[in-house]
Amino acid sequence: MVCNGGDVADILFLCTGNVCRSPSAELLLDRQFSQSGHHDHVVQSAGTLGVPFGPPERLVTEAQAFGIDLSGHISRKMTTEMIDSADLIVGMAREHVREVVLASAPSFGKTFTLREIVRRGQELGPRAAGTPMSDWLARLHDGRRHADLIGDSRVDDIVDPMGGSGDDYRRMLKDVSALIESLGQLAWP
Repeated sequence: MVCNGGDVADILFLCTGNVCRSPSAELLLDRQFSQSGHHDHVVQSAGTLGVPFGPPERLVTEAQAFGIDLSGHISRKMTTEMIDSADLIVGMAREHVREVVLASAPSFGKTFTLREIVRRGQELGPRAAGTPMSDWLARLHDGRRHADLIGDSRVDDIVDPMGGSGDDYRRMLKDVSALIESLGQLAWP
């Protein structure tokens, strides 16, 4: 599903359990869209594991300071239907991008880690007015190799705070919030 002007309509965030990182990113981008008048986007999140439960209380409490309410979130597992229908897929770590590529190899060109898409977007520059999102993503994808997805990466991965302290959740929220703000400025200027 693509909006008028080639704008992305369906954005999928992924993490392992869909409990901390990806639902936070989902709500932060959805809030950013609402504030900027982008009402034709679908922002959702899922996990590579399939255990339906809610986020930890520490995260719910810390998230309130970032203006998001995770109290009603219940995790869900990524499906091939979600992958195929998404226009942009953003993993919180390389392992999540690998899972997408294993499930649907053609999705590699539209799947990035959050840190990677922001880094590549800053190198390439913001999407120009009238440029279809698919064209901008293709330019961001240029030069990427499957081998780049091997292993963990301090450069690309956002640390999972699950089971950590309030500081761990706050650090994750701060990182994800800043990256989501940058993504919004680059992809939807």
